[in-house]
Amino acid sequence: MSSSVLELRAERSGAAVGRRERSLAWAWSVSALVLVVWLVPIKSYRLPVQLPFSLELYRLLMLVLLAVLAYGVVGGTRRVSAAGFAKPVLLLVAAGTLSQLVNAHASSQGTAMKALPYFLSFVVAYLLVCSTIDSFRAIELVLQALVLGGVVVAVAAVYESRTSYDVFDHLHRWFSFLVPTRVSTDVQRGARLRVRASAQHPIALGAALTLAVPLAAYFAGRAATRLRALAWGAAGAILVVGAFATVSRTVVLMAVAMVAAALVVRGRAVRRYWPVAAAVVVAAHIAAPGALGSLYHSFVPRAGLIQSQTVNSGNVGSGRLADIAPGLQSWERAPFFGHGLDSVSSTASSTPGAIIDPATGAPIIFDDQYLNSLVAIGFVGLVAVIWLVWGAAWELAGTARRVRRREGDLVAACAVSCVGFAAGMLTFDAFAFVQCTLLFFVIAALGLRARTLLA
Repeated sequence: MSSSVLELRAERSGAAVGRRERSLAWAWSVSALVLVVWLVPIKSYRLPVQLPFSLELYRLLMLVLLAVLAYGVVGGTRRVSAAGFAKPVLLLVAAGTLSQLVNAHASSQGTAMKALPYFLSFVVAYLLVCSTIDSFRAIELVLQALVLGGVVVAVAAVYESRTSYDVFDHLHRWFSFLVPTRVSTDVQRGARLRVRASAQHPIALGAALTLAVPLAAYFAGRAATRLRALAWGAAGAILVVGAFATVSRTVVLMAVAMVAAALVVRGRAVRRYWPVAAAVVVAAHIAAPGALGSLYHSFVPRAGLIQSQTVNSGNVGSGRLADIAPGLQSWERAPFFGHGLDSVSSTASSTPGAIIDPATGAPIIFDDQYLNSLVAIGFVGLVAVIWLVWGAAWELAGTARRVRRREGDLVAACAVSCVGFAAGMLTFDAFAFVQCTLLFFVIAALGLRARTLLA
């Protein structure tokens, strides 16, 4: 064999090794971002830098990764990818941007300047992952970080449920570069503390932990040894226990939707593990005493579940059902692009651009991301949200049903997580909570990236 042929093969082999190394470097970087999102409470700490906006650690990492990606795009070594979902992504960006422009006259410049970058940060995270993670090994590395970060938070949540001590409220005592920006307050359901751990709210924490459960199940099912399978199974159980400790009905809704999705994409495997599910419920009762009882009573309040969602009609936090009528009335006044991203208030009626109940004058908090999107960014924005969230779940589920090998199981796990988040959006304003929404966009991006690799 000639020396020129050997040199050519060596060159190609070296190039392949270089591509794998770059892929794993990006996987480690995205994994670091995921761990920061899990472990450093968002909107609770900032870096000690004076800027017009609050510079948080996750934002700094995203800016650095975005700058490196932009450098690669300009240099021709990278290209921006949406993993086959460019149309819904562009529609979502257009809806958010046009909504702000159309409503510029009604919003204060400060809130408008903050609302749009915040909204677009989810899209940026999605595109960042799609454009940099390009192998199944890299995808699995990021998913492992997501699961392990969730396990740490779940353990802290269980500890908080038993002691009422949230370790994440004290990070600034251990890391002096973190400046606290929020005073934490307890949230209770009945006499039971609803844990928050590193999230902005118990519902958001429960949603985030629930998202990671199918990923832990994937690693348990595909582990190379029995010991690793048990370790990943234990991780999944811890995530479930932590989610139940939030005493959130949204967790139950997500779990039901995810089980249904899992039966569709991997029915035979799911049916084999029913005894494990029963054992996890018992473990949740032991680890977080009273959580399951409080959760049960939240579904059967004395006045009835439907009545509990309408009893405070006309007041702040009036209830999901009570908000539908005034929400639709507000949407009718701005049907196409809504009232603006900064139009939904969670504080006071004096907030610029806040949506107000026409009958009472009280600001409305929409505990429904679909209704929230309809009012804030209009019908166009709602279509984009549904297209992206449910569209991702649909495409991933379809691929998972066609592909039955290991890669298909990975896609199936991501599909189940996406279905859970899509269902959970019915009962809380998901996009207002950065941690769980960023994690969803990362999972969706990884699943859709795996889908393109299978094509």
